Amino acid sequence: MPRKSAASLAVVPQLPGSGRPEPPTDLDLAEQTLWRDVVNALPANWIDAAGRVLLRRLVAQAAVCLTMEEQLRAHRAAGTAVEEYSKLAKQHNDAAKSIENLLASLRATPRSRSTSHAAGLQSRKAAESRPWEIRGRRAETETQAHGK
Repeated sequence: MPRKSAASLAVVPQLPGSGRPEPPTDLDLAEQTLWRDVVNALPANWIDAAGRVLLRRLVAQAAVCLTMEEQLRAHRAAGTAVEEYSKLAKQHNDAAKSIENLLASLRATPRSRSTSHAAGLQSRKAAESRPWEIRGRRAETETQAHGK
């Protein structure tokens, strides 16, 4: 039997997407640019069909957010009334939170792709006990009462 090289034995997981999807043609220029920026920042096969739906919502929100940022700068430069400026700042904050949630759903940020230290500890604890080995309090009490 011929020997196999280490490279041929290496397991390369195939992620669900199919390469780097091009932006839909009905998106405007700003949205298409944002689409490419996000897709190029992710691994090659990261975006699947469901991810494209989320990405479409993400770039729409990001384009709105960019427009609001321009308006905020213009209001600040013009010395607009605080109430109007505050209302726009609140809307911008809501849009930014929406973008953050969509990026996390796509697991497109480094933080959303990693496990926190506390979660890692919890997952290690969970691995120590197996569901078929868990005994109820009643069973433990009976075992202790019978001296087993």
